[in-house]
Amino acid sequence: MENKIKELLKDKIVRWEEKNSKRHYIEIKKEDLRPSVKIMFTEIGLRFNIATALDNVKNMEVIYHFSDDTTGVVYSLRVFTARDLGEVPTITDIITGAKWIEREIHELFGITFTDNKDLSRLLLDPAWPKGVYPLRKDYEYGRKEELSEEDEESLRRPNIKIDHEDGDKQCTIIPIGPYHPLQEEPEFFELKVRGEKVVSLNINLGYNHRSIEKISEGKHWDQVTFLVERICGICSCSHPFAYVLAVEDLAGIEIPERAKYIRCVIAELERIHSHLLWLGIAGHFLGYNTVWMWAWKYREIVLDLCEQISGNRNHYAMMKAGGVRRDIINSEIDSMKVNLNTLVSKIDMFKGAVLDDPVIHARTKNVGILSKADAIRYCVTGPTARASGISQDIRKIDIANSAYGLVDWNMIVLKNGDVFDKAVCRVLEMYESVKIINQCFARLKELEEGNICTEIRELPRGEGIGRYEAPRGECWHYVKSDGGNTPIRHKIRAPSYMNVLSNEVAAVGGIVSDAAITLAAVDPCYCCTERMQAVEDGKIKYDWERLIKMSQEKTSLLQKKLNKQ
Repeated sequence: MENKIKELLKDKIVRWEEKNSKRHYIEIKKEDLRPSVKIMFTEIGLRFNIATALDNVKNMEVIYHFSDDTTGVVYSLRVFTARDLGEVPTITDIITGAKWIEREIHELFGITFTDNKDLSRLLLDPAWPKGVYPLRKDYEYGRKEELSEEDEESLRRPNIKIDHEDGDKQCTIIPIGPYHPLQEEPEFFELKVRGEKVVSLNINLGYNHRSIEKISEGKHWDQVTFLVERICGICSCSHPFAYVLAVEDLAGIEIPERAKYIRCVIAELERIHSHLLWLGIAGHFLGYNTVWMWAWKYREIVLDLCEQISGNRNHYAMMKAGGVRRDIINSEIDSMKVNLNTLVSKIDMFKGAVLDDPVIHARTKNVGILSKADAIRYCVTGPTARASGISQDIRKIDIANSAYGLVDWNMIVLKNGDVFDKAVCRVLEMYESVKIINQCFARLKELEEGNICTEIRELPRGEGIGRYEAPRGECWHYVKSDGGNTPIRHKIRAPSYMNVLSNEVAAVGGIVSDAAITLAAVDPCYCCTERMQAVEDGKIKYDWERLIKMSQEKTSLLQKKLNKQ
């Protein structure tokens, strides 16, 4: 693949840096970006992971990461632009999945993407002052921003993009969120419907920001592990796993074998926990509350195992750059295996419920279909991709410092891309997780206790990429070091960041009653997707009460607007 890329890019390559056999950084001129992206994505067929923007003080930099999902090699295209009024050509017409990241980079760094017709705000509040870019190096975290009267007014103005300007008076706008009983976290979906049919969808993020990437730049490398663990409770192993892999990629180290197996044990327990949680919520969405109660009841078995290993039901604090923080006591493994294997009969029950129940079939088959072609365009990951016929799982291809390459398990791939296949994929993956954990337990009993971490005294200058197959898909972390005690850039991309956007096509064409389960079928984690927060005078700008008040004010304005129509 490396030779093929070099042959096709030819004179577009300014510099090729091979950090190791799995990480290649390719500098090109920004005017060559679009043809280079077409070669990487369209001709060669590499998957677009994400783009990372960096403020180098003297200039701005954007890195476009592409994955070869057959070998696990990441090829990163690097382009530079001016720091003030910097411009980079858009690639959204080539890769649909790049739409959100260009908007995000524009609002956080001030880089303009030429020919991109939608650079509206994605994450920051509409009241955030124009021309203020919080991830630039000259922006001090916690500084006070004065709001103009216009900015204050925007706090109360609903951010509705869909309207009736197309002359179609038969269409109606149906909002779902940002606070909705069928959403466990705040997000705003605007459905444009004609009769019962959904004809278009607008997705609004930005209700759950916490400034993780900015805070990370002020934390010690080890402290960041605990910070990213709090991005999401359900993914509280996935983000630290990806982060420590990025640090280990930067340092070029290998961890002890025992630590590799322990990492996989806690990670796969989290996968079962997450899939059971989603299955319960899906049952609730469908009005099948028996499945909801069952799933959440048997999830307790998994959470008890997590607590036995780490001391916590969530936020396990197991990951550490160089290995893990806690050992698993060999004498406790047999009892853990007994409890773990009681799950198999429960998973059998859920499998029967999903595969045999005619009500579930009627509500999920041929509903919310994401075709394989659309899944590729939107660069989706995890069960969302595998349910659409894409053989993609980071655990199979990027196995550094984990035990996934040392145990036997199968990747679950289906083909219809509907809600039913997404559900089946997650149920079948739980069997594989049990299989992986049992093999890890067996090997741990053969290994001597205690050797669980390689000491890292200092980190060199350079870059590191870590990615892990979270329950929802590829969790991506990029770090850059200047040789100091803190990262100078830390980019985080959760799987939901790619998967949620695909609802633009999955939900359109269906009926309103199927919209909620279609939106939920990607198992969206909005906590993971959001990473920023508006701050004022060093404090979070909007507390819970303020957000509720804003929501009520916007609802009132919407009602008045609808009453006038």
